[in-house]
Amino acid sequence: MQERSKHPLVVGCLLLGLAAIPDAMIVPVLHDLTVDRFGVSESAAHLLMAVNLLGAILAVGLLFVFKRRFPSSVLLLASAILSAIFMAGMALSTTWWAMLAFRCLEGGADLVLLSVPFRLIASAGRKERYGGRMGGGFTVMMVALALGVGLGGFIGRESPVAVLWVGVSIMALLTPIILIVRRTVDNVPTSPVPEPHSCPLIPKEWLGAGFLAIDRGLAALVSTSLPLLLASGFNIGKMTLGLALAGMFLALASFSAPVGVLADRHGGGKIRLISALLCGFAVAGLGLMAWLPPIIVLPPCLLIYGAGAAGLMPSAFSIAVRPEASNLVFGSLQTAGQAGYAIGVLTGAWIVSIVALPAESLLSTMFPVAGVSFIIVNIVLLGVLRKMPDSVR
Repeated sequence: MQERSKHPLVVGCLLLGLAAIPDAMIVPVLHDLTVDRFGVSESAAHLLMAVNLLGAILAVGLLFVFKRRFPSSVLLLASAILSAIFMAGMALSTTWWAMLAFRCLEGGADLVLLSVPFRLIASAGRKERYGGRMGGGFTVMMVALALGVGLGGFIGRESPVAVLWVGVSIMALLTPIILIVRRTVDNVPTSPVPEPHSCPLIPKEWLGAGFLAIDRGLAALVSTSLPLLLASGFNIGKMTLGLALAGMFLALASFSAPVGVLADRHGGGKIRLISALLCGFAVAGLGLMAWLPPIIVLPPCLLIYGAGAAGLMPSAFSIAVRPEASNLVFGSLQTAGQAGYAIGVLTGAWIVSIVALPAESLLSTMFPVAGVSFIIVNIVLLGVLRKMPDSVR
C-alpha cells in the first residue's frame, strides 16, 4: 500500500509521455521514410500511418487471451522491448513491405504502452476527480506529441532513418524506468471480472469506443488531408501553417486538464456536447478558405478546434468508461481510436486521389461535411447514452 501511494498519477503520466514521443517523431519525416526511401506513391505512403491498426487489433487479441495471467508491468516491459526491436527493424528495412510489416507489429506494442499508463492514471484517485486526471494525462500526451514532432523535424533534417533509431533509444530508456516503478504499475485496484462468456466492455463503454473513434477520425482529416490540400491548392507559407498547428497543439495541451475538471463538476455529457460543437463548427469553418484568405481563416479555426478537442477525451472517459476498467478494456478503447484514425486517413487519401476537383472546391466541401457530421454523430451517441437504463450501464 505504501508503494501505491508513491504518486501513481505521476508515474502514469511519465510512462505515457515517454511512450507517445517516438510515434510522433515519424510525422515530419513521413515523406522521406516512404516516398523518397522506397519510391512509393504519396497515396501508398498513407499506409504507414494506418497499418498499425492491424497490430493494435492483434494486441487486443493477445490481451484477451492472456487476461490476468501477467501483471501490467510485465506487459509494459515486453511491449517496450518489442517496440524497440520493431523500430530497429523499420530502420534496417530494405523493402517497403518489410517496413509496413514492422510498422504493423510496432502498432501492437504501442497500444499496450499507451493503454497501461492510461489505466494507471484512471485509477490513481477518487472517482469524483476522474475527468481531471484523464485531462491531465491528455495534456501530457499532447505535450509529448508536440515534442516528438519537433524532435523528428530537427533530427530528420540530416537523416530521416535516425529518427527511428532515436525512437529505439527512447524505448531503451523506458525499459529500466518500468523496472523501477513496476510495483506502482502493478498496485492498481483490481478490475471487475466479467461474467463467463460475456464481453469485457459494458454497454456504455461501447459508446465510449464510438466517441474515441470519431474523435480520432476527425483528427486524421485535420492532420493529414488539410496540410495536403493546403500544399496543393493554396498559397500558404510553411510558417503560417506551422504557427496555426502550434496554436492548435497549445490549445489542446492548455485546456485538457481544466476541461477535465469541469467535466467532474458539471457532468461529462455537457462538456462533451460543448466540445463537439466547437470542434465541428471549427472544422466546418475551414471551408471558408475557398472564399477568404487562409491567413484569416486557418489560425482561428485551428485554435478553436484545439480548444474543443481538449475536452473530447476527458469527457468521453468521464461519462462512458469505468475508472476501474481492465487493461483489455483500455486497450480496446485505444484500438477503437486507432481504427477511427486509420479510417480518417484512408478516407481522406481516397477522396483526395479519386475526386477530380480542385483543392479549393474539395476543401470547401469535405471539411464542412465532416464538421457537421461530427456534431450530429455526437448528439446521437449522447442521446443513446442518456436513454440507456442505469441497470445496463
